[in-house]
Amino acid sequence: MANKFEFQIRVYIEDTDAGGIVYHANHIRFMERARTEWLRASGIDHYWHQKDYNFVVHKIALKYSRPILMDDLITVTARVVSCKASSFVLQQNIYRGEIMLASGEVELACLSTDMKPRRIPDEIRDLILRELAHE
Repeated sequence: MANKFEFQIRVYIEDTDAGGIVYHANHIRFMERARTEWLRASGIDHYWHQKDYNFVVHKIALKYSRPILMDDLITVTARVVSCKASSFVLQQNIYRGEIMLASGEVELACLSTDMKPRRIPDEIRDLILRELAHE
């Protein structure tokens, strides 16, 4: 897999405000879906059933460039940018066709069950490092 995952989402009325424009917080939801599907497509199926760690958003920065509208078919991308022992960073963009609608950088931290930083599990760390090697 090249270091750019793509996931398509159809925008429904519940994603929008009264004017038919996607509510700003839903951009984050769309990016979360793409990250989850990236892991699923990469064969990390136990992520949702793990017992000894959690991933949390540590930092997020978004830039809204153009509105996303009701019934748009958007493509949300995820690309690994960097990796440390207990966190990694993804660049995520949202497109309608070739037009970039929003962009963001998300840092995910791996926490133990007692909510302290812990090393990223080897299986996920190996995936992240393979993705970085495709840069």
